[in-house]
Amino acid sequence: MLLNLAAYWAGKRSGGRLPPRRAIDPLDMPRRLLPFLTLAEPVGDGVVRFRLIGTELTQRAGRDDTGKTSAETLSGSYRDYIESLYATVAAEARPLYVETVQAWPEEGMSRIRRLLLPVTRDDLSGDVAFVLGAQSFGPAPETPGRQRPPMQQQLIAVEALEKGVLQATFRGLLDPP
Repeated sequence: MLLNLAAYWAGKRSGGRLPPRRAIDPLDMPRRLLPFLTLAEPVGDGVVRFRLIGTELTQRAGRDDTGKTSAETLSGSYRDYIESLYATVAAEARPLYVETVQAWPEEGMSRIRRLLLPVTRDDLSGDVAFVLGAQSFGPAPETPGRQRPPMQQQLIAVEALEKGVLQATFRGLLDPP
């Protein structure tokens, strides 16, 4: 799923630049991606406004936070963590891949993979105005003593998405040290 989103995003780039907001249309994406999509807008001081949150994500959260800010919906260290991911993408103007493990009441521990992709303003200034993202969920990796594995994240060169090396990048992050 994340590879499909990366391919869509890379196909919307023009002349080596990041794609502008007008080029991104969730209805133009593969339908199976929609439940897992986010579109967030940095609004200042690390806060982001969630312009779009897919149905799978709202179901897992137990609420629909579309249109709300991270300050309104998140708190504590989790808020700091999520805002830092979006701030990194906006400041670096580069894709970010993140892998974490989280406990869910119904299914126990699961692996969450996020791909966050910068989208510029329509004025072609190059400033990141939105972050397009997707999350996938899978079984948590086995760890000794049922310890939570460490979070892993990696900024990805924009060109990597076009050269087809994203899958290798994911695989490299997932391999045990």
